Amino acid sequence: MKYSLVKIVLFSSLFLFIMTSCRKESTVSDFVNPNSRVCTTYASQFEAVWQGMDQGYVFWGHDTVNWDERYRTFKPVFDSFDHASYVSQAAYQQAYTDLFEGLLDHHLFGIFYAPGNNGKFAMVSPGVNEYEHTTYSGAEMEKELDALQKRSDLVKYIGYDATINYTYGISIPGTHFALIKGKNAGEMIAYFRFTGFSLSELLQYRYVLPSYVFAPIKAFYGTDEGYGITPKGYANNDSVVGIIIDLRGNGGGSTADLQPFIGSLAQQHSVVGYTRVKDGFGRLDYSPWAEYMVYCPSNHLLKEKPVVALVDINSVSCAELATMLIKGLPQGKVIGERTYGAIGALLPNSTYSHDLFYSGCMGDYTMYEYYRQYIGEGVDYLVQHVYRSEYKGKYPFYIYTSTFNMVDKDYNQVEGVGVKPDIEVLFNRNRLWNEGLDIQLERALRYIKTGR
Repeated sequence: MKYSLVKIVLFSSLFLFIMTSCRKESTVSDFVNPNSRVCTTYASQFEAVWQGMDQGYVFWGHDTVNWDERYRTFKPVFDSFDHASYVSQAAYQQAYTDLFEGLLDHHLFGIFYAPGNNGKFAMVSPGVNEYEHTTYSGAEMEKELDALQKRSDLVKYIGYDATINYTYGISIPGTHFALIKGKNAGEMIAYFRFTGFSLSELLQYRYVLPSYVFAPIKAFYGTDEGYGITPKGYANNDSVVGIIIDLRGNGGGSTADLQPFIGSLAQQHSVVGYTRVKDGFGRLDYSPWAEYMVYCPSNHLLKEKPVVALVDINSVSCAELATMLIKGLPQGKVIGERTYGAIGALLPNSTYSHDLFYSGCMGDYTMYEYYRQYIGEGVDYLVQHVYRSEYKGKYPFYIYTSTFNMVDKDYNQVEGVGVKPDIEVLFNRNRLWNEGLDIQLERALRYIKTGR
């Protein structure tokens, strides 16, 4: 999947919801919390969805979609569904696909259900990948790691693929460490790759999981305690003249990882960007922008050396935050492709987002939990055996959308745009598959060796 749907992302600026708004451009006198609505018709479901987005979507003012025009266009469509003797699955799906088409939020994910006629199920995820590079990142990663391990200038490699530990119920991210020869004799370049920002969570199990799980982290950072760069790690070794943090295919995760694993690459505390939330019911009622800062750990040891973030279109969410941080370092450089552009912070349970912040996820969260639990059985099973029994006569929905809007430190919108590389190198499938050559990694190595 292009990102993990249920990672709880908590920014340090959670106090924003109690702040006074700096702009009040509209008012809504007939506010109805979409989480409290019980929809019993196609039309009432549409009304709840449209109004919930109208009041709780954090990108109005940046988004170019005319949401009022969407109302005028699609209200008659859903009204007609209520008067039709039969509504096809295709028509129901197309109506919601078109309603959400082109919205900026690349985290946005919605599910909708209508009973009758054997039940209807629609799902939307309007984020668009504009690169030709659309292959699933897992297949690419396998080839890229194979090319890494076959390098003639490889000094050391430690790594393992992502697994799920059923005993403890955690997903263990694939983590890979390598040392590659530098330009001059005795010089090395340290490489670290991980597939998800869940290393801090993983370290809670360091005494019960096999030691090999932590070996790449320990090799790079010098510890398995999660305190960032410490003695005896290669990142701090004098022979290492540059560092590559490979975030290609990284689907994001918890911001708890940012301080120890990314902040320790900095020389000081870093302002990565600014965040804001809705602070009222009006479409443009926003809180002031607040700094989003990543702190350099107190045990900071890293000497100043070039740090490259290697990214692609499959670098998402927290991986994009990490990219923004590295891009802002005096010695930082971003190489590869534009990132995905899904950086708005998430609080996936409606109760903890929309109800507190006037924004974010909305609707029936239980419906979403059913989706996650049973979608492996197939949509037909979900609709016929779960939703049909739980939502008889009801038209529930759930929309997973960002609770916070975030811009970079120059106030540029990142959502739907992504973080642009300093040196663009597009993925080349033919060279990777046919020649075993990872041209994006080669360019990162060249930059560290030459400064160009």
